[in-house]
Amino acid sequence: MTTTRSICKLAVLLATLFSAIGCVSQYSQRLADVRRDFYDYGDPELAKSEIAKWQKRAPEREQGVLRLNEASLALATGSFKEAKERLISVRDEFDTIESARLQKGAENVLQFWTDDNLTSYEGEDYEKVMIRATLAIADLFDGGEDARAYAHQIGAKQDEIVMRGQTFKCDERDKNPKLAYPRVPLAPYLEGLIWEETFVNSNEAARCYEKVTKWRPQFKQGGVDLRRARESVHSQPGYGRLYVFAFVGKGPSKIQGTAEATQAALFIADRIVSATNKYSLPPTLAPVPIPELVIHEPRIATIGVEIDGERLGGTETIADVNEMAIKQYNAVRDQTLARAIVRRVVKKGTLYVAKEAAQVNDWVSLAMDVGGVIWEATETADTRCWGLLPAKIQVLSVELPVGEHRVALLPEERNGVHAGASLTSTVTINANRNTYALVTYPSGDPVGGVVLSNR
Repeated sequence: MTTTRSICKLAVLLATLFSAIGCVSQYSQRLADVRRDFYDYGDPELAKSEIAKWQKRAPEREQGVLRLNEASLALATGSFKEAKERLISVRDEFDTIESARLQKGAENVLQFWTDDNLTSYEGEDYEKVMIRATLAIADLFDGGEDARAYAHQIGAKQDEIVMRGQTFKCDERDKNPKLAYPRVPLAPYLEGLIWEETFVNSNEAARCYEKVTKWRPQFKQGGVDLRRARESVHSQPGYGRLYVFAFVGKGPSKIQGTAEATQAALFIADRIVSATNKYSLPPTLAPVPIPELVIHEPRIATIGVEIDGERLGGTETIADVNEMAIKQYNAVRDQTLARAIVRRVVKKGTLYVAKEAAQVNDWVSLAMDVGGVIWEATETADTRCWGLLPAKIQVLSVELPVGEHRVALLPEERNGVHAGASLTSTVTINANRNTYALVTYPSGDPVGGVVLSNR
């Protein structure tokens, strides 16, 4: 009788413990407040205050992604050095976590006793690319000493991510799902505009712009820049160039959802289980919690650019963050689902083995089953993400005479109708040099004002 009571107590203790484990992360709920302050209220300082309160009680495994959100706020308000510091620290942290995971090789089945929220967050693939993209833009605005190197890192990281993609059988062939990831033309575009400004190697600038037109043919500015690099010069004597960057729309986020096992996910899950022990995966079709991607397509199509009262064009999308996130999510969804399936199987197997080893009676078995149900039911999907990214990064380049100019930036819908509040600023153009301006338009109302490079 004493043994039975002890086992019952153990079952209750396990249920309580697993309940606590399953509820450790409510990231998406807390992030919603930060996104509201930034996107809806247009108040970076309020959002920063919310993150600061969050950081005091957040576990270490969430601190990195919180610093990414801080970097977005810093860039939007012109604090370029702070933005770079945050981005560099998280880039290095994610690289360390990723390297450690790769060195471990096969999955450790014990990690499936909990859920992904208790592991160190290494960032989604598109976030790893965007860290380097945002870092390059921040450095460009801060003098540009290292911007070309950071821009080069964008492409290098994309190559590395695809190369390290896990393969699985599809129609009797090995398939790497990460081959479906789109190339981001922002990297060669930034390299091109920097090469062009040096007046040293226009051929190198042209090669960069060729990649831009190949990877994103709908980006018409790329064709204009390519012709200029091949046939003309950066700017005529007595002129310089203005580059207007626009962060448009609300970027991707995650919420918790559920999904049933797919054939591909079951195959991947079986490989995970087989790699960690001698048993194969038992059949399971019960829905499991996985993160779901939330995408908001921006109403703003372009930011119209008026110089001294004359409209000279509108910004075009050079990096579609929404598209990157969607294609990544669809490409690796079966792998995410497979991990959730393995967790479910491991938890069921753990309780089964415990009951067999203890030779428990029906009542104790029922108590342990209840604990198992609680253990499974309180598992949460990993909704950690860089929640303050834009939906799209857009750019427009114009050649202007040296001197001061009045710039007006107006959000526009696809039909050219103005869709919100305009921003104005005075910019100074230097001879044969680049000047950069940045605006953030998550909706018709901007966040902050026009941020200018500190040249």
